[in-house]
Amino acid sequence: MKENLIDKLERENLKIASFTKRVIAYLMDNFILNCIVFIIFYDRLIFVNDMIEMANILGNFFMGFFLLHLVYHTLFTFMYGASLGKMACKITILNEDFLDKPTFIQSLIRSAFRQLSDIAFMLGLFWALENDLRKTWHDYLARTIVVDVA
Repeated sequence: MKENLIDKLERENLKIASFTKRVIAYLMDNFILNCIVFIIFYDRLIFVNDMIEMANILGNFFMGFFLLHLVYHTLFTFMYGASLGKMACKITILNEDFLDKPTFIQSLIRSAFRQLSDIAFMLGLFWALENDLRKTWHDYLARTIVVDVA
């Protein structure tokens, strides 16, 4: 019989990361990525005269912004089990089957669906408020769990 995930976490003395920590990590990661975008477009943005002009410049980068997020989250999740924001908040992403770092495919799925959740007004993130394991849409689809490391 397959062991219940909650029992597995208890046996390994792992605690589910709080929603608050996840939101703080989310905001930190978005700040980091927005700084990268600002650096990329700095030479254009310093001459912007109004918000419409800035929206046009950044709007033309939508696909690049999506890919930047996808690559950032996929690589950090696969290589370290956490993004920079999650590392700062002392939380990590685990493969729910083995309680180890996610595979590359899991990391890619998680990252892609995280972006889709963002586009859908972050509904996937707020889904975590409704379940004991604090799993988001991207956690369910990638079969991952986010836990405290400290």
